Amino acid sequence: MLDAITEEFGENELEARALDLGVGDADGAYWAVVTDGPQPFYRNDDGDPINFFHIVAVYRLNADGMWSDEIDRIEIDTAPQRTGEPELVTIDEAPGSAWVVTRGPTGAHAGTLDVIRFDGSSLSTTLSHLSSRPNAGEIVDLDGDGLPEVMLNDSNPYVFCYACAVEEHALQIYRWDGADLSRVQLAAPAGLPPDATADAALAVALAEADLWREAAARAVHAAGEVPGHEGLRWLSILANQTAALRLAHAGSPGQPLLTNVLAGEYAAALELMRALPPAEAFALDGPLVAGTAAETDIATMAVTMLDYSERALEQRPDDAAIHAVRALAFALASPDNLDRAREEAARALELAPEDTFLHEAAAFLEAAERTPGTPPGTPFAEALLPGPSPEWFAEGYTLGAGDRGRAVRALHQRLTRVPGLGFLDPGRYYDVYDAATREAVIRVQLQADLEPTGVVDRATWNAVDAAWQQPEPVEEPPDRVDPAHPPAHDHSGAPLVYLTFDDGPHPTWTPAVLDVLERHGVAATFFVLGQNVARYPEIIERMVAEGHEAENHTFDHIWLSKAAREDIVTQVTSTDDALHAVAGSRVAPIECLRPPYAATNEYATRVAAELGKSIVLWSIDPQDWRRPGAEQISSHVLANVRPGAIILMHDGGGERSQTVAALEAVLEGLSGRGYAFDVICR
Repeated sequence: MLDAITEEFGENELEARALDLGVGDADGAYWAVVTDGPQPFYRNDDGDPINFFHIVAVYRLNADGMWSDEIDRIEIDTAPQRTGEPELVTIDEAPGSAWVVTRGPTGAHAGTLDVIRFDGSSLSTTLSHLSSRPNAGEIVDLDGDGLPEVMLNDSNPYVFCYACAVEEHALQIYRWDGADLSRVQLAAPAGLPPDATADAALAVALAEADLWREAAARAVHAAGEVPGHEGLRWLSILANQTAALRLAHAGSPGQPLLTNVLAGEYAAALELMRALPPAEAFALDGPLVAGTAAETDIATMAVTMLDYSERALEQRPDDAAIHAVRALAFALASPDNLDRAREEAARALELAPEDTFLHEAAAFLEAAERTPGTPPGTPFAEALLPGPSPEWFAEGYTLGAGDRGRAVRALHQRLTRVPGLGFLDPGRYYDVYDAATREAVIRVQLQADLEPTGVVDRATWNAVDAAWQQPEPVEEPPDRVDPAHPPAHDHSGAPLVYLTFDDGPHPTWTPAVLDVLERHGVAATFFVLGQNVARYPEIIERMVAEGHEAENHTFDHIWLSKAAREDIVTQVTSTDDALHAVAGSRVAPIECLRPPYAATNEYATRVAAELGKSIVLWSIDPQDWRRPGAEQISSHVLANVRPGAIILMHDGGGERSQTVAALEAVLEGLSGRGYAFDVICR
């Protein structure tokens, strides 16, 4: 098998592991082979990279001691960089079947877990999971019945930043349902007695409100009302496992007050406020903010508190502690207008009239003209850190995925300064070479005509140094926003995010995407191919009529960094002409160009500028074109989003049903966190 891979991809460092599946028949015993090692790639005749994805294959060891030809193979959906030691799962109730579990790293610190079933004749993917944490999940027996469950790590460590130690802990559980592994849903089972139905529904509602202590207790009570009911038992297990994670994290030093809110511990959050005079408890630079992850991102803290407390009030509308926490959130979110903060403080006092602190807090907010204090800035001006020495590179050292330290922070500083790159500075305390860093490095490598490895060697470091020291572009008038660096927050302080779709319009998938956007009242930017505009003008008509942007993605998806000047001009102007023929002045001016494959260089960028185009790339790429599953697509976006993010998805170029399904979850998740949506170029 490895020889065949080498024949296609050339010399590589792949290896493979064989695993006895414990499944056999009259012809012999079946074995799985799982590849591992750095993923090779090559370029086809068109210059496009062809990547190797790790595989699981099955062979039979025949009774005569000879191996069969390959019986079946399957690519591992999550595309891990490596696979490690595979794990075998067998279930007595499913003789003749075996499950191969693979885990591996991806990106800087993410992890994957895939469960692949062999049913005696063929392989199929039972589940695939991409986690923002290295440990994507584990195989456990949660209820002691001898059957294995899969518990997946679905936590979001990016509430502020990956290294900020504030996390929305979450998990998924898959259990044997008699036919296969199926997900345990956070839902009340059907067909229960009335009292149990009410208790189960309340447990679900409390969990959805992130009131985890009460949700877990109510789920246990519901399960006790109908002993032996599988659905109630698993609802209780899911609620209690999640509650244990959230409650263990409550009060963590990264942001003690907010982590209590994430667990639904509003009384504990109020106690943190109560320990301070109101002038300090409600201060932008007070002890509840300073020295925590919120110090340089008060907006995220305020928006998260408002989101969580609003849902909590749906279940506990008369809880004084929740109203007090909302008063603080409004004071942080709107320091120049304390009306909403005063309303919440007054409501808290109305519910707990004997509470001395609430009396003092309400009086303080009534008398204050604005929230005291100023948002803490950086503790000192951060100087540009020196990069690795030439001698360091000469010894063969490089920077790549997962690396940490001052050299990575120095790289971040430089990438942030590269004009038009769109790399968002992750902050002085973040020194991890993550997926966003790698994507930015690849763009610099492409612009410098270097091999796009995503690894920083000496040539790449020199290219980054040269790129950031280029003269800044001529400043635009103050009312014009650079599309490559759109605002991170709107005028009200709400975090902004930008949805973009490439390769359309498509007769099936673009209307489906537009339907989802219309239901949610969200506008997006579509980077369209000129050839498709000419084929489907009615879709462009609808797109523009509904308030979306139609921008330029070339005429037929060429590699701009390899194109001659006349080809670039033809590709761009032909697409503009196609759009103007359909929508006229409604799409004018067409100011943005997204190069296919992000393949651009200094020359292509200069030609684009002469044509009046700004190069717009992206900061989040869930690789929906690979069709890894709607859940993986949405999870990747929601795990990596931050204010100002530009999200890349595709409405053309292939079958996009997973993208459409993922878009629903993305819009619901981002709206629930308080994000607003905008177009980039208009």
